[in-house]
Amino acid sequence: MKVYKVEVAASARLDVDELADFLFENMSQEAAYRYLDMIGLEMKSLAIYADCFSESRSLIIKAIHPHARRMVSHNHKWNYVFHIEDDIVVIDRLLKSKMITK
Repeated sequence: MKVYKVEVAASARLDVDELADFLFENMSQEAAYRYLDMIGLEMKSLAIYADCFSESRSLIIKAIHPHARRMVSHNHKWNYVFHIEDDIVVIDRLLKSKMITK
């Protein structure tokens, strides 16, 4: 089994920052940190599981990167959009699942 290095692109960091702002406005601080910890763990899991996901056929996903793949979050509310470059998984975006229609 191949293990990748995981990198988070600036665009995905902005997505996480926006999510964090929302969480801290609408949840307790403890709950927001737990939610963000889960996001971080799921992102790190791509080091092992990236190969389990095939390239997406979704036009929305392909617009982000021509060889993009996606992993759905544990609660099905988010999609981690990523691509693989040699030994690196690059997380390009964190999108709401409702945004992906085709």
